[in-house]
Amino acid sequence: MSLYYQPSNKMPLGGVLLFLLGGVLAAAVLALVYIYAIWYIPFVYINFFICLGFGVVLGGILMLLARAGKLRSPRGVAGLAVVVGLAAIYLEWSVYLTLLFNSETTGTGREADTSTSFSAGLFLDVLTHPAAMWAAIGKINATGTWTLKGATPSGAFLWVVWAVELVIILGGAYLLARSQADEPFSELANEWADEETLAHPLAYAHDAAQTRTALETGQFRTLLPHAAPAGPDPFARLKLHRVANDPGCQYLTLENVTPKVDDKGKASESTATVVQHLAISPAAYDELKARFGTAPAAAGAPAQPPAEAAVQR
Repeated sequence: MSLYYQPSNKMPLGGVLLFLLGGVLAAAVLALVYIYAIWYIPFVYINFFICLGFGVVLGGILMLLARAGKLRSPRGVAGLAVVVGLAAIYLEWSVYLTLLFNSETTGTGREADTSTSFSAGLFLDVLTHPAAMWAAIGKINATGTWTLKGATPSGAFLWVVWAVELVIILGGAYLLARSQADEPFSELANEWADEETLAHPLAYAHDAAQTRTALETGQFRTLLPHAAPAGPDPFARLKLHRVANDPGCQYLTLENVTPKVDDKGKASESTATVVQHLAISPAAYDELKARFGTAPAAAGAPAQPPAEAAVQR
């Protein structure tokens, strides 16, 4: 028996079809929103964040579809996510060319105004002629269509911009969808494990390798509660995964957390995984939850009276 959770790599046909059909449908909607956003928002500098949002939202939807379809093969889900991601790229280019071909410019110079509208017929024509689409992309690359600091990017630089866009969208779809397939799943109960982040922070694992070895050998008492000081201090976070109807589906994840505060006072944190999806017994699960499942009392809070005293009052 493996110390860590191992996906079964099962890919139900119904789940695969749900993933592909739902993913392409979501990609079509997101492509339309994405292209309209970068077409009408005049600030080129935020296009990167709009593109990032496209990739993250698409990846999030694919996560939900992988979970709903009970797809447990990380490689299989990753491959399907790439297919959907490429479809998203193709669809957003189809939308963009539809708006470009259907646009009209009035006036000249600073008085120029470009308007456009979406035509379903033109969109289908563009969508079903990939060779013509590629030729149009080549012509756009030669001249460019937007400006940056008074210059119109074209040629190699524009290819790089488009390559970055492709990597962001594909990367979001690939990484997020695959992460779902890596989550613990009970083959006995045919359901995903529930995840619970325990409320009490743990002491920071300074020697990650030593902590990992201790946990792998069942030395859970080496995990200690975090004594919170006055200021931000590194700590560890414990997560438990379980399927209630399967005693063999209980796992532990431990990650180090380093709080950060920037110059503007904005708080954030970085995490580093120490142990992920380590198999544990039901007894160990109950012990850890009993020790760390309750948030620590706030500093200066009055202690609760003993039960007997409370009854006497």
